Amino acid sequence: MSSLQQSESTDVTLDVWHAPADSERRGPFEKECEKCLAADELRDADRFRLVRSRNQHVVGRAMARRLLCTEEFAPQAIRFGIGAHGKPQVEYPESVRRPFNIAHTDGMVLCGVASEGVDSVGVDVESLHRRTTTEVADRYFALPEIEFLRTRPAEQQKFYFLKIWTLKEAFIKAIGTGLHTPLADFAFESIESDQPTIRFLDPKLDNGQTWLFVCKQPSEGFIASAAVATKKRSATASVTWNPFELFR
Repeated sequence: MSSLQQSESTDVTLDVWHAPADSERRGPFEKECEKCLAADELRDADRFRLVRSRNQHVVGRAMARRLLCTEEFAPQAIRFGIGAHGKPQVEYPESVRRPFNIAHTDGMVLCGVASEGVDSVGVDVESLHRRTTTEVADRYFALPEIEFLRTRPAEQQKFYFLKIWTLKEAFIKAIGTGLHTPLADFAFESIESDQPTIRFLDPKLDNGQTWLFVCKQPSEGFIASAAVATKKRSATASVTWNPFELFR
């Protein structure tokens, strides 16, 4: 079974960066992030009716551009396109093309950028203050996950529900199918660990890739998960979590 490591030399790496996103105004941080965006992204940002949603869009795209750029190419020079299953990917320059994924929730934006050797990546983050109900798990989760939640003390059920939810979101974002893939077609095991594993209840989901997952609370009040897929059969991965403060 493949493993995730935190610092040793490994086959693949994933850097996950997080930034606050709770501003109800266009502040200095958001204005600096705008300088990294292309003109079409700024036009897209202006279509958001809520300032908070606009800020999340701007910060997420700025994070991706800043983390993908090199000394040879400025953040604004990167051109994004749409790849398989509608996932955004780098079209130009090819030299900075790496799998990446963006997620946001009220209060936080997340961006994961992977190294070469990674086929796909997905990240998700949720606020632990989000309202939840057990009916959602009963309706959408796999039976082993439902049974796991039922055995948790009442005060832990919300945390583990959101942990499973972020794992599932990270996986379906990585494969690019979104909610077209039923959430009950796969189940997570070792859920209490920060490195859960996946079991495919629908064999069609198993395409021979090695899947690596990691969960973390990037800051108080949030739970996040990252999914990494690689063709390397005995891969190990280094996952780092960092606050995005490059403009501050």
